[in-house]
Amino acid sequence: MDPAVPLTNPAPFGTDVDRVFKKAILRLVKGGPERLAIEAGQIDAIIDPGSGNAILLPATQRALIEHKAGFRSLIGLAFDWYWELDDHYRFVSHRGATGAADAFEEGIIGKALWELSIDNMSEADWQTHRQQLEWRVIFRDLEIRRVDRAGGEQYLSISGEPIFDDRNQFKGYRGITRDITERRRAAAQEPHRFDRAILDALETPIAVLGQAGAVLSANQAWDRFAASHSGVGAGVAAGSNYLAVCDEACGTEQVDGRAIAAGIRQVIGGERAIFRYDYACDSPGGRSWFALTVTGIAGNEKACAVVSCEDITERKSGELLLGLEFTVARCLADAGAATAALKSVIRAICETQGWNCGRYFCMDQSAGALRFIESWGVPSAVIEQFLEKSRGMLFRPGAGLAGRVYQSGQPLWILDNARGAGVSLTALAPETGEEGACVFPVTADKVIGVLAFSSSRVREPDHRMLQAMQSIGNQLGRFLQRQQAADALRRSEMRFRVLTNLTSDWYWEQDRDFRLTQVVGCSAFGTTDTLGLTHWDLPYVVLADAGWAEHKSQLAARWSFCDFEVATVRPDGEHAYYSISGEPVYDEGGAFTGYCGTGVDITERKRAEIELRESETRMRAAMAGAHPVGRRPSRQKTST
Repeated sequence: MDPAVPLTNPAPFGTDVDRVFKKAILRLVKGGPERLAIEAGQIDAIIDPGSGNAILLPATQRALIEHKAGFRSLIGLAFDWYWELDDHYRFVSHRGATGAADAFEEGIIGKALWELSIDNMSEADWQTHRQQLEWRVIFRDLEIRRVDRAGGEQYLSISGEPIFDDRNQFKGYRGITRDITERRRAAAQEPHRFDRAILDALETPIAVLGQAGAVLSANQAWDRFAASHSGVGAGVAAGSNYLAVCDEACGTEQVDGRAIAAGIRQVIGGERAIFRYDYACDSPGGRSWFALTVTGIAGNEKACAVVSCEDITERKSGELLLGLEFTVARCLADAGAATAALKSVIRAICETQGWNCGRYFCMDQSAGALRFIESWGVPSAVIEQFLEKSRGMLFRPGAGLAGRVYQSGQPLWILDNARGAGVSLTALAPETGEEGACVFPVTADKVIGVLAFSSSRVREPDHRMLQAMQSIGNQLGRFLQRQQAADALRRSEMRFRVLTNLTSDWYWEQDRDFRLTQVVGCSAFGTTDTLGLTHWDLPYVVLADAGWAEHKSQLAARWSFCDFEVATVRPDGEHAYYSISGEPVYDEGGAFTGYCGTGVDITERKRAEIELRESETRMRAAMAGAHPVGRRPSRQKTST
């Protein structure tokens, strides 16, 4: 059979009809070979001699029908509608690929695409599309959106190609349409699922609030936070009103609740874009700090604000410990005595950490044990009684918590009941019912004492806490060491001053040019007119030039001098006599800086010496008058 011969498509036949049709065909075929070929199924169609049309044989008809059905099924999988446009871009046909209804309820035959109810295309978009049509280009996946009869959004994707006749004249466009509504909805929901997964993966609790303050949505961290949180907003899950819970806060949480509620209302009302607030609360792990942030949402009908609560306990604890270190440094700088410094430091640590009492034990070298020195505690009769009993405590190295810390030089923490810790209860506070303790060393090149704190809430220390305790122990130890050295120096100066007062009348200092810079005590020369003068420039001083020359040579040679005597003339004309002693002074580098020394009023002694010399002179003169010159008294012999 010639495949170029056009074939007609007769209606399908049933089994009986096929047999009748086959007999009719065989009657038309006269040749034996052709009849045999038809019987063998080797011929698909014959030419009707009367009409000249091709007649398909039944088997061929069935194969063609099945092929068309399969092709139509494939087309239905590839697209939903098939359409054609004329040369003015108006719809001339529009059918579903599988017999489905039109994509548009209203009739679209005779209308151009831009004349339909499509709401996502602007005039500029349509101008671009019309330009593509004028250029006869193939366009693909033009997405349009419309609202269907039920009020839902429908998304369609349109692709088309130009049509030309045998003479290459433009006849219009033909193409396909696919309904991509489900795909677009899935694509729109995918970011939300992705965002939700991200929010649930975050450790920071996050919740979305509506206009009235109700929690519209929250991540998993918020649910955990609401279940374990005991502060403002505790137990606020999705569906609860966060503002109402904040307004109803009472007790110690009332101030925080009101401040947070006011900030949320300002954000929801558009008065501010963001509100931040830090607050503390109690949790199973101890005192916790949270940084609450409320951020406004614009352009959303339901959601008005996003609330996040970040756990900043570690950061806040570090800030408090840093502030504690500064407070301790200030207490030590302002303290005038060691006991006052110890009390202020212990109090600062207790108030910062929330501990009830603290004590300081210092090593008494003479007793070979740690002895109670100072303490501070919260106002409580039981605490005061315990601290009073602590005054007589002694801890040998290695005994009790205090002795163990002194011996090891390492801090020691007791978080549970001390009876299971194998330590002496005297190191804790059994009289107060306390179950926790913290003891750390006070050092100054070596351990010189320990600070022991007792409280019912002693949490396990972190690295920053241990670092702060070590810093405070070093600060306090060095202060006490300096204070001890200063006390020893004061005692030495006091002894020196007493000895100086007993052995001299005044103390003086000179610079490197031998000018007086300080005179302390009952100086015969006073202090008003003598500072800045040398000894030989002092008024009313009586001394021969030879005496001053010798004294100056001693000073130039940097010699020590003792009992250098000078005299002054008093207003009544009488002479006063003084003895000064001095020695050179050098700085740390060995450079000469002047002289220092003492002065003694020797007027009475000098006058007595003068009177004695005068008396001796008078006696010699009297004796010389009793024995004339030239006659000597005879010697009388005495017998042995």
